[in-house]
Amino acid sequence: MRTLFIFLLLANLLFLVWAQGYFGSPEENREPQRLARQLAPEKLKIVSATLPGSRPAVEICRLVEGLGADDAQRLRQAIGEKLPALRIASDKLEDPSSFWVLIPPLPDRASAEKKLTELKRLGVSGYQLVEDEGPLQLAILLGAFTSQQAGSDFLQALVRRGVRSAKLQVSEKTVLKLQGSSDGLEQRLREALQAFPPAVLKPCAEQP
Repeated sequence: MRTLFIFLLLANLLFLVWAQGYFGSPEENREPQRLARQLAPEKLKIVSATLPGSRPAVEICRLVEGLGADDAQRLRQAIGEKLPALRIASDKLEDPSSFWVLIPPLPDRASAEKKLTELKRLGVSGYQLVEDEGPLQLAILLGAFTSQQAGSDFLQALVRRGVRSAKLQVSEKTVLKLQGSSDGLEQRLREALQAFPPAVLKPCAEQP
């Protein structure tokens, strides 16, 4: 009897301790609650993984100079097709070492043909009709010169022959500004420029 009494007493004490939560509540010992305590989501931090030896891509900027408006437009289209993510902007710069004597763009093809016939009748030769798309399309180039004085003298000679619509103009060069990821960009640009020998590739910092 004495042994049974002691056993029952211990059992009651254990039940009392368990009921007071000293062994933890039943809900706390379930798997979701246990995982929540271990994870502590408010303390978690997300760290981006970087492969050993890898470097983030650096953006670079390059200028393409030395092209006329038509060639610059063709180059811009070719590069845009090969590198669609590349950002391309253009600007026009006067070339003080080159002067054109020209008849400004005519309104349509019929007007241009009529003007060509008139030039031939006046005994003018060596002219060229600009047919490529661009700001000078349907203009008539009469001569190109490396000095303003030479161009002006040629223009005066045309006026004496009866050509009234010609004018002297400083030639323009188009500068392309290219910006994008450095991952192979330099090599791919140089490959694209092989079809445009006058083009010069340089860093943007060297823009005059």
